[in-house]
This record gives sequence, structure tokens and C-alpha cells, in this order.
Amino acid sequence: MKILFFFTIMLFLSKAQAFTLNNNASAAFENNEVSINVDSNGCASLSVTAEEMLGYAEAAVEKFWNSVPTSRLKLKRGTLVNAASAFRTDLICQTGTNCTPNPALAVESNILIACNNNATNFSNTASVLGVTVPNNISGRNIVGALILINDNGSNTFESRSYDEKVAIVSHEIGHAIGLGHSPVDDSLMYYQSVATRFKLGWDDIDGLTYLYPTEQPFSGCGSIATENQGENLFILFTGFLFMLLVGDLTKKYLGRKKSF
Repeated sequence: MKILFFFTIMLFLSKAQAFTLNNNASAAFENNEVSINVDSNGCASLSVTAEEMLGYAEAAVEKFWNSVPTSRLKLKRGTLVNAASAFRTDLICQTGTNCTPNPALAVESNILIACNNNATNFSNTASVLGVTVPNNISGRNIVGALILINDNGSNTFESRSYDEKVAIVSHEIGHAIGLGHSPVDDSLMYYQSVATRFKLGWDDIDGLTYLYPTEQPFSGCGSIATENQGENLFILFTGFLFMLLVGDLTKKYLGRKKSF
């Protein structure tokens, strides 16, 4: 029965997940390649140029999100774009408890990073370094997403190390591609600010793979199961557990019979 208990634990652990999504539609980008563009105006209060921000974004995707073989998504360095002044001053969400995206800031395609000095966007202008909303969604497809970096003078982004800045931008990119906060403390998407992250946690990888799964043969190296394959595996494991249980009961029955 110890073996049976072990396999039962493994079965239920394989079905567990901790990552969250940041929208009710489980939306994701439809295209395999998504560009990250940056508003050419940069962050005036933080003394961070647009070119520097684009460099942080490029390092973020190469160090973190593009390192997952079970994901079809490939993020790439985009260009500097001349975004409207509203991206630097307006609210990212309309009034309300739940965020209804401000249509004036809808991103036409891909991901846009802009610096914003409207303190209302950030619950704490010193500690909240950025806010992100996939603000152009069609059905279950993210068409465009907006990352606003807090460009208020009290913000600590400027004083962070290079690696910390890359990790911060990477966290916001995670929201832009559809992921919410994770309760797992070694995840990049952990809900609290912690020390610099140097790699994705298993929960980040699971979330990315869930939203952007690759299609690989079941027997292939590094393959993942699709939703239907997962159900088949569940049936297979259930059948295996049943056989173990029957074998165990048969053994006990034969043992009792011999004792008579």
C-alpha cells in the first residue's frame, strides 16, 4: 500500500498548479513572435533613456522568457516609437474597482513600454515600479499590451542595479503576456518585491507553457502534454492505480487462504 500511496501523491501533484492569469479569458498572444517596443520619450524623472529601457527589455526576454523550450512564444526587441503624450500622463484604467482599460491608451499590436508620471496609476509612487495591462484583447487573443514604468521622482527604479532593472521589466513583461501574480516565492511573478531574480521559477515556466504550449510528439525530448494528452495520462495512471489495488487485495486474499 505504500507504493499505492506514493503513486497517488504523484498523480495529484501532477494536476496541481499555482500560477495565475491576469484576465478572465485566459487570453494570450496569437502570434508566436511578439515585439517589445518602447516610447521614444524615455523616463525624464528617472533619467532613463528610451534606448536604455529597450536594452532592459531585450535582456529580460533573453534571460527569462525566451529560455523556455516548452513555450512557443518568442519575444523580441522592437523599436523606439513616438507614442502619443497620453501614454505619459493619462490613467491606464478607467474609474472602477476592476480595471477597465482606458481606450485612449490601447496598444494596436505587440507590447509597448512607456514612462508615465500620473501618480494615480501607482498605489505607492515610491515602491510601485510599474503597472501593466493587456489593454487590447479580442476574445481569447491579446492584440496589444501596455507596460507603464512609474516616472515619478520618488520611485526607486533609477537606484536599482542593472540586474534588478532587468528583473523588474521582465516581471512586467510577464503580465503583458497574460500571467498574473504567483504565490510561489521563488517565482519571477511572485506578488511581492524580493531580491533580484536570475532565472524563472517552475511556476513561471508552468504558466508560460499553459498559455503558449508547443506542439511536440508525446515521446519527443522535452515534450509536453496537450490538454487531451493530459486527460489520457490521467486515465492511464488511474488504470495503473486500480491494477495495483487489485493486485494488493488479491495478494492479501491468497495469503489468508493459505493460513486456513
